[in-house]
Amino acid sequence: MNKTMGDSFLDTFLGHPSEGSFMAWLADGGLWAFLIAIGAVLVWWLVRNLLQRGIRQAIRGLDQHEATADVGMAVQAADSWISNILVTAVIAIAAILGILHVLGSNIDPAVDYLKDVGSSAGNWLATDGLRIVLILFMSWVATRVTRRVIPRAMSSIMLGQASTADHDEVLKRSQTLSSVFVGVTVALIYVSAMFMVLTELSVPIGPVLGGFGIAGIAVGFGAQYLVRDLIAGVFILAENQYRTGDVVTVAGMSGLVESINLRRTVLRDIDGQVHVIPNGEITVASNKTKYWSRVNLDIGVAYKEDVDRVIMVLNEIGDDIAADPYYGLMLITPPQVLRLNSFDDSAITFKVLGDCKPMKQWEIMGEMRKRIKIRFDVEGIEIPFPHQTVYWGEAQPPFRAEVATEPVHKVTVPRTGQTTQKSESPTPRTQPSPKPNAATSVGSRDNELMTPERREELLSEIAMATASRITDASNDTKSLTLLADASDTD
Repeated sequence: MNKTMGDSFLDTFLGHPSEGSFMAWLADGGLWAFLIAIGAVLVWWLVRNLLQRGIRQAIRGLDQHEATADVGMAVQAADSWISNILVTAVIAIAAILGILHVLGSNIDPAVDYLKDVGSSAGNWLATDGLRIVLILFMSWVATRVTRRVIPRAMSSIMLGQASTADHDEVLKRSQTLSSVFVGVTVALIYVSAMFMVLTELSVPIGPVLGGFGIAGIAVGFGAQYLVRDLIAGVFILAENQYRTGDVVTVAGMSGLVESINLRRTVLRDIDGQVHVIPNGEITVASNKTKYWSRVNLDIGVAYKEDVDRVIMVLNEIGDDIAADPYYGLMLITPPQVLRLNSFDDSAITFKVLGDCKPMKQWEIMGEMRKRIKIRFDVEGIEIPFPHQTVYWGEAQPPFRAEVATEPVHKVTVPRTGQTTQKSESPTPRTQPSPKPNAATSVGSRDNELMTPERREELLSEIAMATASRITDASNDTKSLTLLADASDTD
């Protein structure tokens, strides 16, 4: 009756449109379909905003407490799914059913199906579903408790048994062992939860376990490397070869240990590259920062330097850096000269050693190199560097310098025809005094035997004479230019 009254009102309001027209479709329920669609959009927008506001307030409340911070992160990750997908699906289904109903479609089968699905889902959730939800929730809680309790318990137990001096080392070891224990415990929790959920879903566990056993045998033949990695990881952790935070060299790779478990070790080198190394590939592990480290420097000086003076200066530098308020806290023993280590090709090398805290040796050695360079410059101690000296050899044929003469230059002044003579007679530019040369004339003192020093001197004189000629030629060119400009002006 209400539909008939509504149709009569719409027919009258729209002027009794003819059958088959758009206005007739509106009067027959199309207008209600538009209103339902618009209402669904408004309801979706309102519910979505209210739900997002409530979720965000709950997230802020959870983030304020450390114990519930993880829950807040989980709710924040599910915010988009809850406020967008779930709300949109529910409102869209309701709107579609309402539109089909006002357009005269029979929606009773769909409504009955939804009722049956809702009733079955409600019954399942009240029984098996509730138990599955509780299993998943308890597994999630157990993993969160494991990640928090095991590291704290491990740290408190190990730090309680260690001295204050070993605090950093024990902390590294506790972090390494905690990461391994947490990983193993979380894996056991997940496997247990999976079997419990399968039981609630009426899936027989016996065949599943049997299938896992057969698959395990098959995989075992191809998992020899995995077993080798696990065994090696057990020994690495049990023997405390290295820990998280150590600088090590393993399998030809050097870097900082970022993480370690029973299967692999993760290193990050000085370039920032991450190297994942299976524990089975590690045959030799070199730990550079276990308990303490060492400053090791080889300092080379020239052979002409006084050895005792160099040793005194290096020891003073070591004492100064040990007394520094910043670097002194890193040192255990001051760096001192151990010995004169070697006689090298162009230097004598001193070995300087000192003990320091782990991972501080590189910073201390860099500062020591800077101080040694500054102090050696002040003291005048030579640090040798690669260079070459040209040696002409002995008994070489005499090298004579030819007398360089300068020709007479004549300059003709335009318009006047005057000729200017710059040089009246050849003037020798280089007149080296002859010295006796015993190689060419025995007993003669007119020439001197050519030596490397004399050869260098003659080459320098020739170069100076050449430069002088080039300068005179440039001056002559400038004079010609000035005279030409003067004649043009006249």
